[in-house]
Amino acid sequence: MRGTKFLAKAALKARLSGAKRRFQMVNIGACDGVLFDDVTPWLHRIPHARAILVEPIPHNQKRLRANYTDTGRFIIEPVAVTKSKGTITVHTFDAAALEAGTLPIEFIGCSSVTDTNLMSGKNAWGQADANFNKFAPHLRDIEVPSETLQTLLDRNGITHIDAFLVDCEGADWIVFEQLDLERYRPGMIKVEVGALPAAEIGQVVVKLKTPATRSASRPRTSGPSPEG
Repeated sequence: MRGTKFLAKAALKARLSGAKRRFQMVNIGACDGVLFDDVTPWLHRIPHARAILVEPIPHNQKRLRANYTDTGRFIIEPVAVTKSKGTITVHTFDAAALEAGTLPIEFIGCSSVTDTNLMSGKNAWGQADANFNKFAPHLRDIEVPSETLQTLLDRNGITHIDAFLVDCEGADWIVFEQLDLERYRPGMIKVEVGALPAAEIGQVVVKLKTPATRSASRPRTSGPSPEG
């Protein structure tokens, strides 16, 4: 509810002030920007809004661009966010199987660089699930380029962040840890914690309670999302 109020206020402010200070979103793990996402679609309702949409999976990048066609306002970064520049292996699902409906639609948002979700059989869709043998043959490992968060922000000239989203299926703390809260002071923060170990959930909460965060608009942390 707080997030909705924040976004609605941003939409009203944008309509009244025009493009003087554009609403800026940074979404790490954007998927297609629509499925199981109650925040990113607000980009279409906030006039002049801009976004850096980070999505390493080629299949999802195509869907993302189809949903956010304005290349001037919506920049897609086809990388994973890691602690250093390079390449990294991402566990994902076969794109053809997803498009054909062979796999549940939820699997579109389940790619991961970690072994904390269904790829390793550790959650409700894992090896204990009766359907595991049906979808396991469609698991794929792909290599994608990786960058640090600050590199992406600097490359795109980001000087302020209004909404910061992280949904990286187990790599969420790796990303959120890199965000300089004092520098960017986001008004809204949403971090997916459903695939994180308890220690990292604690680190997320501690960071959210820092003075720099508290002085901004009230942030929020999300629990498990529909996609994992």
